[in-house]
Amino acid sequence: MDSETKPAKAKTSPYKLIVKFAFADYQVGHEITNPDEVAAVLAGECAGNVLKVANA
Repeated sequence: MDSETKPAKAKTSPYKLIVKFAFADYQVGHEITNPDEVAAVLAGECAGNVLKVANA
């Protein structure tokens, strides 16, 4: 067994979201970058309130 451990790869999203219309605790212009939050917003009914921007 190899004793060397590899560092855990950080979970990233290919997108960030910019809030167009305020909803929940998010205000207009807020950037959502957390991959779990990005996925939750895009899967929910508020997906139309954000602009999906590719991460560079």
